[in-house]
Amino acid sequence: MGSLNSGRTIAFVVDDEDVIASTLELILLSRGFAVRSFVDPTDAAEAAQSVKPDFLLTDVMMPKLNGIELAIKVKEVNPDCCVLLFSGQASTSDLLVKASEQGHSFDILAKPVHPLDLLSKISELLGESMPQAKAVGAAE
Repeated sequence: MGSLNSGRTIAFVVDDEDVIASTLELILLSRGFAVRSFVDPTDAAEAAQSVKPDFLLTDVMMPKLNGIELAIKVKEVNPDCCVLLFSGQASTSDLLVKASEQGHSFDILAKPVHPLDLLSKISELLGESMPQAKAVGAAE
C-alpha cells in the first residue's frame, strides 16, 4: 500500500455516513492530499497499522468505535498523526472530557462545516499554509 504515499500528506477520513466520507475525501483530494476514506472506523484503525496517516479526520459518534477511540488507536501506532474530530452531536463534549482525563487532547469542529473552514483548520494543525486560490465549495 505504499503507493498511497507519493510524498503527499496521507489523510484518513472516517464517517459512518458514506456521503459525508466521500465528500470530505474529494475536498482533501482537491488540495493534494493522498486520501483514504472509511465508513467503518474499525477498518480505519486496521489500515493505520500498515499505512501510517499523517492526518486523521473523523466523525465522533459512530457505531463500533467512536472517533475519539479511533484517534487514540491511530496515535498509538503513529504518535505524529494530527487528528481533527468533527461532530453534530452535543454528547460529544462528555467523550472529549473523558479522553482529556486520560491525557488525550483533540481539536474538534462542529458539523456542518464549510469546506474552506475545514481546510483552514487542517492547515493550522499541520503547520502548513494552504493556498486559498481554488474555491472548493463555491456554493453553500
